[in-house]
Amino acid sequence: MRPSRTFVPALAMLVLAPGATRAEEVVGEARAVADAPFTTRNFGNLRVGGSTANGNRRPELCLELSPVSFLSVEGCGTGSGFLHGDPEPEVAHFRAKLRLMSFEKEGWGTLQPFLAAGLAEAQVGEDEPGLQITGTDARRVATAGPELGLGLRFLRPLASGFELVGDFNVGMAWLPHGPDLVEPVDTWLPSASLSFGLGF
Repeated sequence: MRPSRTFVPALAMLVLAPGATRAEEVVGEARAVADAPFTTRNFGNLRVGGSTANGNRRPELCLELSPVSFLSVEGCGTGSGFLHGDPEPEVAHFRAKLRLMSFEKEGWGTLQPFLAAGLAEAQVGEDEPGLQITGTDARRVATAGPELGLGLRFLRPLASGFELVGDFNVGMAWLPHGPDLVEPVDTWLPSASLSFGLGF
């Protein structure tokens, strides 16, 4: 028995329809990706700026790395102990930063508010390796304690996958052994910093 003329086209449509539907879905997904707003993803940056917590008149350097888009870790300080040996007061910061949200406008840049938490180390003399959280070092020139802060990051895309990065941060460190230093510092130590640099 020969198949009817209407049976063959109907059978072909049943076989090919799922493939055509999937092709339309793929095209739709590609179009959605193409139409999605531009997103700046910063994986790391190096910044230079200043901080109210430093008394050595040297710029503050910050290195920030972001293993996931909403979380980064950074270290900030004047480089005491490896870039210079100034005994002048400084505060170094080692913190994690949690991005709260992202406001982006293509062609202008991105603003990202964040929460920060970590450790701050105050030193009033030539720095030695390590953090002294439970007291001071042997010479009583350094001590460390927990720190909380708020900040705002600015990202502006540049050429070849690089970004201009600006960072404003305010924080409060609790240094219970600050008054025990040879040059005492307050137990509660506020700071504000502003820095700019390049990221990728």
